[in-house]
Amino acid sequence: MNDPLSELFTVITDRRDRPKAGSYTCQLFDGGDNKILKKIGEESAEVVMACKDDDADAIASEVADLFYHTLVAMAHHHVDLQMVYDKLAQRR
Repeated sequence: MNDPLSELFTVITDRRDRPKAGSYTCQLFDGGDNKILKKIGEESAEVVMACKDDDADAIASEVADLFYHTLVAMAHHHVDLQMVYDKLAQRR
C-alpha cells in the first residue's frame, strides 16, 4: 500500500519491532495499553472539542493525532491496518 496511513503504520510497526532510543512511539509501546489507551481517550476528546469549535485546521490536526495513536494501539495488539481496510470494504 502506498497511502499515508499505511506508510505511518509501517514506521510504527518498525518502532515496535526495532525500538529506537528516545522515540515517542517506543515510549508509548513501553507504557503498554495504559499509556496508549489514555492517549486515544485524550485525542478523542480533543477531536470532539475541535469539531464543537468548528475549526477545520484543528479538526484535521486532532484527527491526525487520533489516527496515529490508534495505529499505535493496533500495532501493539498486532492488528494489521489491512484488516481495517478490509472491514471498511465489507461495509460499503
